[in-house]
Amino acid sequence: METEEEQHMTTLLCMGFSDTGAIRKALRLAKNDIYEAVALLTNERPGLDYGYEPMESGTRGDSGGRSTGFDPPPAYHEVVEPENDENGNCSGESIEFPTTNLYELESRVLTDHWSIPYKRDESLGKCLIASTYLAKLGLSDSDENCKRFMERCMPEAFKKLLTSSAVHKWGTEIHEGIYNMLMLLVDLVAERIKQEPVPTGLLGVLTMAFNPDNEYHFKNRMKMCQKNWSEVFGEGNMYAVSPASALQKEPHGWLVDLVNRFGELGGLTAIQAKLNSDDIELAEVSALVQPLGVCAEYLNSSTVQPMLDRVIHKMIKYVQNVEEKDLKDKRLVSIPELLSAIKLLCMRFQPDLVNVVDDLRLDILLRMLKSPHFSAKMNSLKEVTKLIEDSTLSKSVKNAIDTDRLLDWLVENSVLSIALEGNIDQAQYCDRIKGIIELLGSKLSLDELSKIWKIQSGQSSTVIENIHTIIAAAAGKFSSEQLNHLFVLIQKSWETESDRVRQKLLSLIGRIGREARNETTTGKVLEVLWDLAHLPTLPSNLIQQALEEHLAILSDAYAVKETNKRSYIIKCIEDIKKSSQHNNPQVVWVVPALRQLHEITRSFNKQTYQKQDKSIIQDLKKNFEIVKLVTASLVACHRLAVSTVGPGGLVGSSLVDGRYTYREVSDIECLVTGKNTVFSIMFFWRVLISPVDVLLCKQEAEKHE
Repeated sequence: METEEEQHMTTLLCMGFSDTGAIRKALRLAKNDIYEAVALLTNERPGLDYGYEPMESGTRGDSGGRSTGFDPPPAYHEVVEPENDENGNCSGESIEFPTTNLYELESRVLTDHWSIPYKRDESLGKCLIASTYLAKLGLSDSDENCKRFMERCMPEAFKKLLTSSAVHKWGTEIHEGIYNMLMLLVDLVAERIKQEPVPTGLLGVLTMAFNPDNEYHFKNRMKMCQKNWSEVFGEGNMYAVSPASALQKEPHGWLVDLVNRFGELGGLTAIQAKLNSDDIELAEVSALVQPLGVCAEYLNSSTVQPMLDRVIHKMIKYVQNVEEKDLKDKRLVSIPELLSAIKLLCMRFQPDLVNVVDDLRLDILLRMLKSPHFSAKMNSLKEVTKLIEDSTLSKSVKNAIDTDRLLDWLVENSVLSIALEGNIDQAQYCDRIKGIIELLGSKLSLDELSKIWKIQSGQSSTVIENIHTIIAAAAGKFSSEQLNHLFVLIQKSWETESDRVRQKLLSLIGRIGREARNETTTGKVLEVLWDLAHLPTLPSNLIQQALEEHLAILSDAYAVKETNKRSYIIKCIEDIKKSSQHNNPQVVWVVPALRQLHEITRSFNKQTYQKQDKSIIQDLKKNFEIVKLVTASLVACHRLAVSTVGPGGLVGSSLVDGRYTYREVSDIECLVTGKNTVFSIMFFWRVLISPVDVLLCKQEAEKHE
């Protein structure tokens, strides 16, 4: 009975490899894995050809710092043409994708608690090698499992290996294993790109692998090249080199290895050929240019620029000639990404075209935004939002448009007004607009602010909430003039709208106050809420909401200081004083004033990093005789309640003043007198009134009986 090695020998001989010595050597190095042996025999093993080997376990050979390897076997096509049947299968044995490895890999990759194998003889390596071999035979897209691997599992695996924050915790062995996996990825893409159609998905993964700013390449930016590429291409003819400015500090040698390996296998030549084709789709052009754009600063201008000059001019001319009727074409979604990559290439090879490309980026977005088609508008807003994010990030984005230039474009072309003519009832659409209005901030004209506010008139609850969300996002950056104008608009709406809309207006005002980052805005919002809560005809539920928003700002807002709290405590006391006057008691504001006083004073007793601040409590007792004041006010409320009821006497539901019930007034009384109710244990009683005060409180009440 044949051993496993002998069976693999027979299979490889059947596939057309005639050198038994090379076969045995490949199987030995591949640890008897037939797919890896095929990769070796076809000269597909990255880091092994031309005298260097894949990294293993973070160690090096004893060769004076020079990596060692073995003499590569002859390439597959140099030995013999394989005799395949019409399905691409070797006579005698079929070529199958390692589905067992695929299932095992999916279970480890497509989960929250992922663990991705990084060795060549494990699932990811085996699937990459098998995919490359099938791609060489032209079968990678027709094999269901191989296609499933390339479209679903592989992109997610490399996304996690390259962009996860966990990258910085991994040891040398893992990083070198990922390097080998990236080399296998390059082999696969270089083989597949020579065929039709353009593998846009694979090129997206390659773009990720070539991005010097991802976590993996940032972690390994100090690594030197593992191969002397000038020996392969000739001095000065490499496809990628470390920039002279970064050669000593951050050479990104492993990235340079990946790009040169891709060029060595004919990948860049294949990209050039496809880009120069006349019948290529726009999305395919974008996918082909993306990998080169992200690593443009590492491309060798003497080698790569002649390959791309014609493409750059061709794409610029194409976008310039896009007609209005074409804007609804879904294929135009690729234009912003294409121009972004073209700009990176221009920054490297043709700096004089950078501004031309930026103008094109902004112009095509404005034209898409003016289009009547929702998809075009959404894609335009998406890209405008991305431009805004890129221009305002603390970490510089290489191809970002200058913030001032972007801001001028938004103002000069009234981009916000155009955007507001769209589907404002869609939350996703409004989220995009929010980014624009946040950037505009103080540059937003009063007319545009009024226009935004008027949009909600007569609209559904959804539209109103969306408009309020947009305004709240921008209000934090408003000038005093803009903020005053906004509150004038709110006041006008308040006078004419229903209580349902007024609830939304109160929520908007509260949100503006909570999100404000300056004392002026916060102070203005507190004043507006306080004044609204004192409107004589306001229902009690709206008073309660206004005071809850008011209290939330006092408690949590960034710009609220202790002086703000003290000022509103005094305002509460002033309202309580008015209500205790015998001749004309203003009972309407006794209950809310006492409640608000209770809540504000409670916030002073919360534990801080230093010590509890109870000085305000002592000030209240000393300067305002708060115990006597509150008691007198409650007695006045009780007398008013008695005078307003008819036969049958007071009951809990009796209205004292047309707004608050006798039960609500009694609850406040219990807070002060300490009767056996839930309020007797409330904080106001604990911190404001001492045992002596309780006695005084009772004595004060008895005087008025």
